[in-house]
Amino acid sequence: MDLCIESPLELQALRAQLQALTDREAIRTVLHEYCRAVDRGDATLMKACYHPDGTDDHGFFVGRGWDFADYVLPRLAELDRSIHSLSNPLITLDGDRAHVETQWSVIHRLERATKLTDCWHQGRYLDEFERRDGRWRILRRVTVLDAERWIHTADLQRLVPHDHPQRVYRGERGAGDPVHRLGRLGTLARPAFRLERLWQPLRQALRLPTGLLHLLGRAMQSRARRGRGA
Repeated sequence: MDLCIESPLELQALRAQLQALTDREAIRTVLHEYCRAVDRGDATLMKACYHPDGTDDHGFFVGRGWDFADYVLPRLAELDRSIHSLSNPLITLDGDRAHVETQWSVIHRLERATKLTDCWHQGRYLDEFERRDGRWRILRRVTVLDAERWIHTADLQRLVPHDHPQRVYRGERGAGDPVHRLGRLGTLARPAFRLERLWQPLRQALRLPTGLLHLLGRAMQSRARRGRGA
């Protein structure tokens, strides 16, 4: 597309629009990196989302963002898993500051003796971002809770043996997560395969009580751990 710039004012306006687009994209990237960091247990990436003097008020923790990373990641590691997702970021730019409202949805999976419970929380991050040395990071964050629900569930993938050649790749914390092979996905390639009766195994499993499914899943996990340790 050819652009016809007829005056210095038009050129100035175009530059301002491009800068605003660049700034908003940089802020959205930080928001998304925060979610990856907390779910993958990446303290370095999480701290990079905050300025060194940036603060975070999560209710159960109030203090520096860097201290929040050191506090919360070990506690998230106590869970079976956590899943953070974002939507509707509204970004208001004001020079080197930006005020951002973002909706979040978080699932924390708690494991008990015979149950898995998904604690599903929804709310908003109210953020003040600041650009320093060309880099946008969080200066202040306040978390707002809008809704939550608790859902008793079962993880049917636990019933699939760990050595099954077509077991779906599972997310995990640390270097073992498949995302760390994103630049070399060919190493994850497997032979062509299709499960013709996809829902039959699920229907059969769902006939069992949830508690029994959980116990069977734990047994499969224990067997896999013993196999890896052999």
